[in-house]
Amino acid sequence: MIDLTLSGICGYILGAIPTGVIISRLARGTDVRQQGSGHTGGLNVSRVTGFWGGAATALIDALLGLVAVVIADVAFENPWAATSAGMMAVVGHDWSILIRWGGGIGLSTLVGALFALDPLRTLGTLLIVALFWLVLIKLLRLHRARSTILAMLIIGPLAWLVGFVPQAILLAALGSLVVIIKTLPDWNRQYE
Repeated sequence: MIDLTLSGICGYILGAIPTGVIISRLARGTDVRQQGSGHTGGLNVSRVTGFWGGAATALIDALLGLVAVVIADVAFENPWAATSAGMMAVVGHDWSILIRWGGGIGLSTLVGALFALDPLRTLGTLLIVALFWLVLIKLLRLHRARSTILAMLIIGPLAWLVGFVPQAILLAALGSLVVIIKTLPDWNRQYE
């Protein structure tokens, strides 16, 4: 139990690093939380700083999730420690104590954590989910937040179907649930 707790604390601390806030301040001298959706993730940072700022934010957030899982995997013999670290990295990203419980949606952090557990299956799953999301947005013309929520609903079952190990399936399912919870307030948000 101590290994799950310690790995969770490590994951939370890494996930709580407010990459988007740092990048938007460095690039534009502005607080990303005061613009666009108010989220600190790559998409909103790209609205504030441009493509490269958003891409850097998404990549670093993914790396923080990946590093959290790798540290837990190396430090503890318990395979569930990596799940705890990855899950708490997503929670830390979404509700960072460093920025008064603000944060992003957590999708990049979740992808990074899953990538650390199984890179090939994560890439395949990500491709399927991204295509599903694009169909919802472009062909069916659903609202972005609603499309994101629907796409997150398929990640857990899809992780099981493509053959992830149980630890990764749990991380995919719980991480997706956190992304859904964080996305729900955007249900009716109007995008430009």
